[in-house]
Amino acid sequence: MPEKLYFTKLYPQMETKLGLVRNLLQIDLAGYALSALFASLLYVVWLTVSIVFGEAGSTHPGLRFAFGFAFVFLFVGGFGLALLLMIVPWAIVVWARLKTRWDVLIYYPAVAALLLFTLGCTAAAISPKPFFIENQTFLEAAVITAQREGFCLLFSGIAFGACYGWFERRTRAVL
Repeated sequence: MPEKLYFTKLYPQMETKLGLVRNLLQIDLAGYALSALFASLLYVVWLTVSIVFGEAGSTHPGLRFAFGFAFVFLFVGGFGLALLLMIVPWAIVVWARLKTRWDVLIYYPAVAALLLFTLGCTAAAISPKPFFIENQTFLEAAVITAQREGFCLLFSGIAFGACYGWFERRTRAVL
């Protein structure tokens, strides 16, 4: 009989399939979309500033050209694909945060920076390249992306995670 009593007390704490699905659906899609929009804005501004004030050439392009190029590069360069690919891992991150009860303003930015950096380098490495770029291996393309856009991806990931954590705190406080 003591075993039965033990398991009846433990049963509400056990993870069932329905509870797992319910916890995975805890991702706030509006918060995810607004956080992705904020991270994309940071990415575009970072690229625009680096194009306009960069030391790459003797002539600097105009602000409109740089903004347009950065906006197109947002979708073509792999950042938009990285945000799209991050939806399922982000649901697992939210589930893990619910289980560990870590602080959202530390956990989400750190994990988002790591995820966005990894997925951004991966997506940029597999994205199609123009014909005038010589053939690269996957690893070479990922390393080049990490060198050129590494800080941008990390800071965009931190901004994404901080924004998502802020939205989660605001919605949890209202509920």
